[in-house]
Amino acid sequence: MKTPYIYFLLGLSLLVLSCNSNESNSEEKETEVDDDQIILTTTQFENGGFELGTIDTIEFSDRFRITGMIDVPPENRASISSFFEGYVSKTHLLIGDTVKKGDLLVTLENPEFIQLQQRYLQDVTQLEYLEAEFNRKKNLFKDQVISEKVFQKAKSDYRGVKASVAGLEETLKLMNVPLNKVKSGNFNSEIHIYAPLSGKISKLSISQGLFVSKSTMMMEILDTDHIHLELDVFEKDILKIKKGQSLSFRLPEQTDEEFMAEVKLVGAEIGSNRTVKVHAHPDDEDQNFAVGMYVEAFVDHDPKKLMALPETAFVEKNDKSYVLNLVDQTEERYIFDMLQVETSAPQNGFKPILNTKTITSKHSFLTKGAFDVVESEGGGGHSH
Repeated sequence: MKTPYIYFLLGLSLLVLSCNSNESNSEEKETEVDDDQIILTTTQFENGGFELGTIDTIEFSDRFRITGMIDVPPENRASISSFFEGYVSKTHLLIGDTVKKGDLLVTLENPEFIQLQQRYLQDVTQLEYLEAEFNRKKNLFKDQVISEKVFQKAKSDYRGVKASVAGLEETLKLMNVPLNKVKSGNFNSEIHIYAPLSGKISKLSISQGLFVSKSTMMMEILDTDHIHLELDVFEKDILKIKKGQSLSFRLPEQTDEEFMAEVKLVGAEIGSNRTVKVHAHPDDEDQNFAVGMYVEAFVDHDPKKLMALPETAFVEKNDKSYVLNLVDQTEERYIFDMLQVETSAPQNGFKPILNTKTITSKHSFLTKGAFDVVESEGGGGHSH
């Protein structure tokens, strides 16, 4: 009777040990984590400012970069020169000064201006006499009182001086000299040059007393009310740009702010540097743009809607891109897989996910703090 009882106790003990062993193995399996996973405790997640997010659908484009400068149309730019040479007797302008159309820009002085006016007055006076003489001899020739030779001489003298007067009048008009004053004997050794348009003085190459030759550029006026972008687009990209298309641009040497513009004209000729000129107008012309500023513009071509995550969700490791996919979440911890993805350059703070077969909108990802987590893991994964 004792032997069966002993076997019964032995069997019961083995059963208890077996149950305890199974429970222990079960607990170990519940806490088991793969070596390539990353774990954050709930405290770490909350105190570290980490954030979770899901997939968004964002529009991405084939974006390419072009360069150029701020400019004005030809009719808004005036180079000031003179048809006549002389000494600068009056000028009060500096670069940056604002002028209105018709304002006095510079005064030139030359004694030859007086001689020209004297000659004009003499010709005008002589013309009055020759005209009367021509009409008188015309009648005499009609009555056969004088010969044709005498009449033709009177006609030639009259027409020659008349042509001289007409030419001198046009010259004096170019000098801005009032003809009525010259006819009354009021001569002036100075001529005045006025602004042909309103704008700002952008260039100045004269000073008081300087001798200015004919056609010498004395100053330049820019009307900046209608500035535009003059862009150089490479031949390979020109078919991607159309009239009316929008583009963004910035002034990298001035500010990181981006502005918008609309393409107004696309050139028809490829230049020596294999680029085509593209003319665009900024949407906001009230900005303090200066002519000659360097412009960096971006054109979005062939837009597509793709699955994407914020740029901060991506980490780079061994020239590959990864995102941290949430695989399990409890009250105590967050467990992430490092999921390799194919992506491209960011746009507007997002990067696309190009291999989307295993990713759906139900997945959650670490969208803030991913870089810090991977760096602290040293490239591998495990609990912090």
